[in-house]
Amino acid sequence: AIPFFTCILMGLDSPARLHIAVILGTIQSLLSKTSKYALFDPTTQMAYIPLDDESKVKGKAAIDVLGSRIGKSGGSLIQQGLVFWFGNIIKAAPAVSVIF
Repeated sequence: AIPFFTCILMGLDSPARLHIAVILGTIQSLLSKTSKYALFDPTTQMAYIPLDDESKVKGKAAIDVLGSRIGKSGGSLIQQGLVFWFGNIIKAAPAVSVIF
């Protein structure tokens, strides 16, 4: 994330910098999503192995529904608060890079 936000903070006044920022952002997004699907998701499923069938179903439902929605809502709330505080998303980019 540091190279992407460095390009953003340096300014997007030239098409070359914008192009580099887009490429770095794309690479960052691809790496984070592939590592999430390859490492994090299987690990979360392994946590349910020692449970009985009923506990697995109830635990997965509770964590998948509530956990993901609360997590996404919390992240959105933080980001919207930063945008409100700084005035726009570009000015909030340094704070977003530190928090997320």
